Amino acid sequence: MSAAVLVVGTGAAVGVHLEHAAEVARRLPPASATSDQVLRVYLRAAEAHDCAVTEALTASDAPGSPGQSWCGQRQPTSWFDEHPDLLAHRNVGAVERIPADERGGVAEECIPVDVTETNLTGADPGTLRGWQFCFHHTEDGWRLSDQGYG
Repeated sequence: MSAAVLVVGTGAAVGVHLEHAAEVARRLPPASATSDQVLRVYLRAAEAHDCAVTEALTASDAPGSPGQSWCGQRQPTSWFDEHPDLLAHRNVGAVERIPADERGGVAEECIPVDVTETNLTGADPGTLRGWQFCFHHTEDGWRLSDQGYG
């Protein structure tokens, strides 16, 4: 009897998960969106603490993924946890196309942005000018593959 209850409970959980996944998918840009359009969706999601969207727009092979996304740890597990928080952005710059031979075999598009942040490891809270968001193209569209300076 408990096995039947477990199956029903699992089915309900899967249904809720699929419903959540469908809702997140509706908030993502189409696969045909430019890297600049994807960046703007990503930035709005980060500022709104929409971690599901920032994580969905971060490539699974990005360094530190999914912690690479600005909402990687929405709920700290202790008072000593640090989780980067993107508070605002401005001055979105021009897209720089970087050929595959300069980036380990994968072409990227990088876009500088001034971001106001807190809790970013290695940075004082405040504005970081010219922070680079780099994207590579996947079957789902442009996804964040790297970020930082340089």
